[in-house]
Amino acid sequence: MKHLMFMMGTLLLFSASASAQDEAGAATEPAAASESAPAETAPADQAPADPPEEEKRSPYYKKVQGWLWLEGFAGPSSYDPDRFGTLSLGSATNAPKRTGPAYGFAVGTGFGGGFFLGWYYRQANYTDYKLMRTGVEFQPTIRIPYVHILLRIDIGFAQIFGGNPYGLTNAANGGVDTTFGVGLRIPIVRWMSFLASLDWSYIGLSMRGDIGGTRQESWINGQQLSGTFGLTFHFIGVRKN
Repeated sequence: MKHLMFMMGTLLLFSASASAQDEAGAATEPAAASESAPAETAPADQAPADPPEEEKRSPYYKKVQGWLWLEGFAGPSSYDPDRFGTLSLGSATNAPKRTGPAYGFAVGTGFGGGFFLGWYYRQANYTDYKLMRTGVEFQPTIRIPYVHILLRIDIGFAQIFGGNPYGLTNAANGGVDTTFGVGLRIPIVRWMSFLASLDWSYIGLSMRGDIGGTRQESWINGQQLSGTFGLTFHFIGVRKN
């Protein structure tokens, strides 16, 4: 009897200890679950994309910007001094068409984008004389993937110096230059671009000279065709990415 009572007491103590351990384990599981929940991260497909990297992969990434533009250019040209009006000073008529190299530069602002407005200087060297043009240039740019369409409008002053097409003595002249051009601008890096264009210019000059000891004056109206190739450097306000 005594041994039976001892065995029953031992079983009761063992059962009570097991129940206490089960309750303690059940209480710690929710706490562990709650502590591990914040460690879970959002799915990879919901992570925000990196905007600068995405923009670099875009075909519109390379685009001309900047407030200060410095441009240098050169190319071939041809000039017909009296294409639209012949000089009427004695026998000095029908000036021949000339070809030669042309070069120049421009400086202005791009208004932080691709709409250039500035001042230009262009000079063409021909066999008997030189033709100079200077004035205001407006250059809107139409942006398409990888390249830009370039439009050129120049309005300014024109002059022949270092001689003249008609062999006049004591010659002097001056007039107007109006130029229209179309071409392509290709961004190279964020602060430099390459341009190529075909330009047509109307040159109207008041030509004065001595003929037979008499000072005379007559207007000539000609045209110049030129191919322009150059580099433009963009500064101040170019993109940072």
